[in-house]
Amino acid sequence: MEDIRQYTLHDIIDYLHLMSYLKHYKAPHRKINTLLKTGTLIRVKKGLYVLGDSYRDEPICLELLANLIYGPSYISQEYALQYYNLIPERVVTVTSMTCKRNKHFTTPFGIFDYTYLNLKRFRVGVDWQPFRDNIRLLIASPEKAIADTLIQYHDIKTLSDMRTHLIDNMRIETDAINTLNLNRLEKIAQTYCHPIVTLFFNTLKRGL
Repeated sequence: MEDIRQYTLHDIIDYLHLMSYLKHYKAPHRKINTLLKTGTLIRVKKGLYVLGDSYRDEPICLELLANLIYGPSYISQEYALQYYNLIPERVVTVTSMTCKRNKHFTTPFGIFDYTYLNLKRFRVGVDWQPFRDNIRLLIASPEKAIADTLIQYHDIKTLSDMRTHLIDNMRIETDAINTLNLNRLEKIAQTYCHPIVTLFFNTLKRGL
């Protein structure tokens, strides 16, 4: 297993790297099936695997897994809001945005949802952020995570509606909202050209 581990990224391995390790086997696909049956490998989805429980030193990083399951993508919406401690709820589904079509994955490690966002909006406000154990993640900035969450709503029309939605519905603390970066949010609003995101920016600009 130490030989396989050198091909993994934090105990995650894709099909191409796995085949590089197994290239000397006469029947590498049969060997993969054996590794799966013995629990040496766990299939996350077609072409993506994780080392079995007894071969890992620590839990799999779900956030890194989210980046790898379906891409290009970045973590956003409710899961990112939880990550930044902007909302009190514990979010189980790892939510991401993608410039490809919507996708849903139920895996042995949890549920991963991907929501389409056009490429122009996709590119702005994403951080390549250090996480843990030398892991880096593609994740929305706090401002973008809120914007990505808000664009699914169509009944927020006024500044008062926006304040109510942020504080009462999304349950974001006023102090946390006031720490958001207005310059970054303005760039996001200009790029999105979406009335809800523009209203969000104008609400913060006037203060809560």
